Amino acid sequence: MGQAGRGRSEFEILGSGFIPPRTSRGCFDDPDAGGVEVGRDPPHLKPHWIEGGYRVRYAIVSDVHGNKEALDAVIERIGTLDCDEIICLGDIVGYGAEPGYCVERIREISKVVVAGNHDYAALGKINIDYFNAHARRATLWTREKLTPEQLQYLNDLPLVVNMGSFTVVHGSLESPELFDYIQTSYDAFLTMQKMQNSLCFIGHSHVPIAFLLKDVITFSLEPEVLLAGLAKVIVNVGSVGQPRDNNPLASFAVYDVKEARVDIHRIPYDIEKSAEKILEAGLPEFLAERLMVGR
Repeated sequence: MGQAGRGRSEFEILGSGFIPPRTSRGCFDDPDAGGVEVGRDPPHLKPHWIEGGYRVRYAIVSDVHGNKEALDAVIERIGTLDCDEIICLGDIVGYGAEPGYCVERIREISKVVVAGNHDYAALGKINIDYFNAHARRATLWTREKLTPEQLQYLNDLPLVVNMGSFTVVHGSLESPELFDYIQTSYDAFLTMQKMQNSLCFIGHSHVPIAFLLKDVITFSLEPEVLLAGLAKVIVNVGSVGQPRDNNPLASFAVYDVKEARVDIHRIPYDIEKSAEKILEAGLPEFLAERLMVGR
């Protein structure tokens, strides 16, 4: 029986907590699951030496959506945070007016990048009939703006990357090619079943949130996530280019391996300029307006 048909004998909902069954399966058990495994110490990383051992700090961005101003502001802020690596969780394009610039910039700064549904949409790799009218219109516009080389770059992106101690995916490890959302404890449970490690970073919903498994699965909207004592954690890093949590500030995360903590950062950028470019490109007015309010 599929997950949706499982009864309360296998799990229980208790208040806001979710008690998962005690079985789990690694996300790379299936060779066709779309994952690309990366070793625990990728050769491009240069961890800083601190007293007591090495430290690695990852900056993790997602859902840039063709927003040059937001991406540039985030990159500038990351440059002040002493990070060793920038990881991108996909949806580089879609909605915003400068998809080509954003593809080139991410290609320049990030060696670990996974594909998002809007990246796939720009390639024609998914059916966009389920997109709303604004998203469909922006997708068709974006396809015309990307060069063959940029399209090939997006086409070559994996769906899942296993970094050894953590995993990155755009939406969910439960059939990552379907780009499902993780918005409930049960959604989180399905991905936790697939995790080979204790930490997974996602984007897709444009809302920064963490799902935490100790005895039950709970969630946190706090900007700081302390990992010690938790069995599994899923962190949504929010959106760089189109936040949807009623906060228009660009969002990204920093994961400090030594400190075992994740911090969500929110920073301002020139929203009016981004919105003006959307209107000048002839894209839907709604896509400009939503940037102002963050939803």
